[in-house]
Amino acid sequence: MNTRQHPWTVVIFACRESLSRLRQTLDAAKVSAASCAVIHVLVNGNQALASALAQELTQRQLSAAKDEGGPAIQVWSIPLGDKANAWNQYIHQIWAGEEIAFFVDGYVRLNPDAVDLLGHAVAANTQALAGTGVPTMGRSAKALRENMIVNTGYHGNFCCIKGHTIGQMRDKHIRLPVGLYRTDSLMGAFLCFALDPSKHAWEDYRIHVHPSASWKIDEAKWWRWRDVRAAVNRHFRQVRGKLENAAFTDHLAKRQCSPAKLPATARELVLEWAMCYPDDFKRITRKNILAKQALAAFQSASLMPSHAIEPALVWHHDTQITS
Repeated sequence: MNTRQHPWTVVIFACRESLSRLRQTLDAAKVSAASCAVIHVLVNGNQALASALAQELTQRQLSAAKDEGGPAIQVWSIPLGDKANAWNQYIHQIWAGEEIAFFVDGYVRLNPDAVDLLGHAVAANTQALAGTGVPTMGRSAKALRENMIVNTGYHGNFCCIKGHTIGQMRDKHIRLPVGLYRTDSLMGAFLCFALDPSKHAWEDYRIHVHPSASWKIDEAKWWRWRDVRAAVNRHFRQVRGKLENAAFTDHLAKRQCSPAKLPATARELVLEWAMCYPDDFKRITRKNILAKQALAAFQSASLMPSHAIEPALVWHHDTQITS
């Protein structure tokens, strides 16, 4: 294992990716995270993908002429296909005290310098609790990048949190509601409030935005059915996200309640808010006709106990696997 004095770690969230795409993500992460201690691949709700990746890594290990050093690789399988739960399981079960943890989505290919650029900048910024890269691909990337640089943001494709902050989240029993779509927004809000809105005002500087730390993704094609279907599904989830945003804005910013007191599921979070603040919900429905359908989707969603959906380590290796 890498013997860095203050080790860093990379966490890859995977769920619906193909094996080939996840392999590309992991290979790019290995290059960018060459100085890190470990790369965790958290495969959520897809045991077949976790097993296939483990088998491929084993084959690479057996066929490699020699180990080249670099980060250890660990593949985890989590039964529930839910990113919020995966965040919770990493923070409360897997994190092993590393100085900085970087988070990457399973379809993202980090630029070779991304981890070092963001990591060193965040480590040097004593006011920052976390950091984020910025997008450079996609039709909306330019506008989003410029807005993040000026107004801050927290981009789930590539972001990080300092270990001290992760330790505080663990100690304070802070978890994301399971089933949440706006995981990045809520995590960013936790950080800007320094984990406690009753004691700290919202401060953008607590998230360090690096203007050059970035990544690549496969561009969507309008003629490809799976991309069209993904765009439609994403649009509906974004409507659900508006309800989630309103609910946790009320919890954190208006009532200044502790993140630890958030409901265990997004279903409970949104339904409690809609029941307590019907006028606020009506204002959203007047602007978006899909909001009522989104609320109905929350009402029909099943409750899932977050404490029961824990990760299982299915593969590990202490040194980098050669390609």
